[in-house]
Amino acid sequence: MNAIEIRFSGFGGQGIILMGIAVARAASLYDKKSSSAMQALHRYAIQTQSYGPSARGGHSKCDVKITDGEMYYPFVDQPDIIVIMSEQAFRKYGVDLKESALMLIEDDLVRENPEGRVVRIPATRTAEALGTRIVANVVMLGAFQVITNVVSWDALVKSVLDLVPEVTHELNRKALERGKELGKEAVKRVEE
Repeated sequence: MNAIEIRFSGFGGQGIILMGIAVARAASLYDKKSSSAMQALHRYAIQTQSYGPSARGGHSKCDVKITDGEMYYPFVDQPDIIVIMSEQAFRKYGVDLKESALMLIEDDLVRENPEGRVVRIPATRTAEALGTRIVANVVMLGAFQVITNVVSWDALVKSVLDLVPEVTHELNRKALERGKELGKEAVKRVEE
């Protein structure tokens, strides 16, 4: 059974939990991978979350585990991919990772320069250019999709739009698209 473990981390108010829920839903509900035109493979996903005593400003993490078969252990012990949206989250979750782990780091809010497989994404700055930093998490999700290809683009877009209020759909689409561009730029830099 193939499994991928993902951890989203940051501080309360950044939409960390929404990121995990969006990816888990995209994988399990909307991303119908098929091995042939007639047979769809079902993917399973589980999402767990934890956050500090204060919702805004305290630590926040959301773990997602995706498999192609049933899961008997729901927790993420050693993530394959970790998205780090704040300095505090880096200090708490960005250490003692397995060597092959991929880190997507919010470039504007994390000063650390860890070794290993690291991609820096200016999600907050990009969200501010769209008019509000509240969609920095959605910008990061757009980059996450392109860089990791854990879920399809269409499944992620559907999942995000199902989770946010309809009046914010246009803004969230723009944030995803801009994140997609940042992801493509990051992949291109790695390939050079």
